[in-house]
Amino acid sequence: MLNLLLAAACLQQGPGTSTAPVVINEFCYDDGGTDNYEFVELFNRTGAPVDISGWKVVVNDSASPGYGGSGTGTVPTHVIPANTILAAGAFYLLGNVALVPTPVPGVSQTIPTNAIENGGTYTAVDFESIELQDPTGTIIDSLVYEMGYAAGPFGPHPLEGNGFFGDLACGDGNGLPAHSISRVLDGWDNNKNETDFLVGTYPTPGASNQRPAGIPYIETFDTGSIGATIPGWVGGFVLPKYVDPTIVDPENLNSKPASPQGGLALSMWDKTGGGNTIYYDMAPVQDVVVETFVWLDPVMTPVNPQTSPYVTGNPAAQSGVYNAGDGETWFLGVRGSANGNANPPNVSGTYYSEIALGVGLRHHFVTGIAWVHHRTTVSSRLFLVDLKDGASNANVNNFTILAGPIDILPGISDGWQRVRLHVQGNKVIGNFGGSYGFDNGQRFSATTTTNGFGQVYVGYREALLYNNNGTAGCHPPLFDLFDVHAPTTSQLFVGTGSPTTIGTPAIDSDGLAIVGSTGFAIKGSGMVPFGAPNGAFCGIVYGFSYFGPGYPIPGAPPTALGYVLPVLVSAISFAGPSGNVAFPFPLPPDYTLAGVPLVSQLIDFDLALPYGIPVGLSQGMETVIGF
Repeated sequence: MLNLLLAAACLQQGPGTSTAPVVINEFCYDDGGTDNYEFVELFNRTGAPVDISGWKVVVNDSASPGYGGSGTGTVPTHVIPANTILAAGAFYLLGNVALVPTPVPGVSQTIPTNAIENGGTYTAVDFESIELQDPTGTIIDSLVYEMGYAAGPFGPHPLEGNGFFGDLACGDGNGLPAHSISRVLDGWDNNKNETDFLVGTYPTPGASNQRPAGIPYIETFDTGSIGATIPGWVGGFVLPKYVDPTIVDPENLNSKPASPQGGLALSMWDKTGGGNTIYYDMAPVQDVVVETFVWLDPVMTPVNPQTSPYVTGNPAAQSGVYNAGDGETWFLGVRGSANGNANPPNVSGTYYSEIALGVGLRHHFVTGIAWVHHRTTVSSRLFLVDLKDGASNANVNNFTILAGPIDILPGISDGWQRVRLHVQGNKVIGNFGGSYGFDNGQRFSATTTTNGFGQVYVGYREALLYNNNGTAGCHPPLFDLFDVHAPTTSQLFVGTGSPTTIGTPAIDSDGLAIVGSTGFAIKGSGMVPFGAPNGAFCGIVYGFSYFGPGYPIPGAPPTALGYVLPVLVSAISFAGPSGNVAFPFPLPPDYTLAGVPLVSQLIDFDLALPYGIPVGLSQGMETVIGF
């Protein structure tokens, strides 16, 4: 029976590259104090029922005898009862029975309190795991979490991808964990733990992980009460609170001017010390725009001259006085996720050495694309970073800096600043400063291959030698006028190009057509270089509509079809030695332009072509201006 059901299931796999018929879909562990809200949720990702009788959920760690560790006793194993058939698209939940205040909804099988391993120590050989095994012991699905910077010498271990790095404790909420760890979409499985799962989703034990769309979202934070929880967010340890930036209170240690938007703001600081990440409660997306005002402080001063951690007393337990190893960091990201205590990536390259007296080396789990700010007694800098899949076994600094560092200088770039992040397809646009809502200020354009689904997340980590529960010198960021929306710009390629003697010209855009973008341009590649024996000049034509079938150009090669109709304006230029060219097309900060199509096509003159009009053409490209 089992083999027949498995054979049928394998014909109808769920999303992703894995062939596993049933996967670990969501889990929660280490929910604070007594772990009485732990659960593991299984999901049948196929179109057929699966007999899971006798299957086992095995929870393990690097110290376990199951991995050759020094621990004693048996490996915790939860066996699914006989005659258990999991219907197509159905969930099976293993959860605690002693729950506060109500039982886990839809528990299919109860497990004891503290039934799932936790307690990572950030060492090279530390990790925890959950394995789903069939009755023969074959691993069907697995995940590894609380990883140190390497998988360690123990084995075999069920590592899919890089696993999760850092402390991913789920925390306590109102009868629920503060958050759970769940697959991006139900059954989504590419055998890469670090991107198949998201940290910080609101727990849905026994039910679909899918969240409401949640966007567009724009919040001024002015309708709440100071100190009250801001709705719509999930917290790693604490939920965000309303604060008045001008008033010192337990959530806002330092008085500062009101933001350019005015009124109240968001604080996501965990005043018990350490770090905290918050996640906007929305369906995971790939393409998204996030924009906000954030308060930025310059380098930490003054610095306590006594830098030894063994000095008598507590010399830096006063606001605004720092030790040489102190620091803090925040990040704002998309297309990924982050650990609940906001352990940061070492983007500055010196962060861990500068913070030797604070938290020291703690490997991060931050994925996606993010603005990252590092502030220490040495520097205060902002970076735009492609964090990819987070830390990896081979390289804990698995990221690419797309822009920066931007030095945060007193009276120049500190205080309230606008940051914007627009990620769409393979394009990333970051803005620092400038006008809210527009693609201006310091503008950075880059491309990325990090294209997974993810959340909008904000993390803050303090690393102070003497923090007195976070009250000594800590300057957690505040955010105001927070906007999350789907991009409204788009790009469409039309028809086919016509080759020159060296190849077919290719058209693309430098960044995205966003209102207010002074840096937007149409670019070409594969052009005949100016100065080459057959080189001349190249050009571009623009219009506001395209002719889909294409129209022939008399005297040109028969493959040369025009796609811009009518042609409203044109320009000429010269390709560089590598055959690249750019035609700037600045877009004014005018929202009435949103939705306007801009159609363009490149023309490349090649004197070696045997035609009266010796040209090659690119495809046509329609770019809709948006925001």
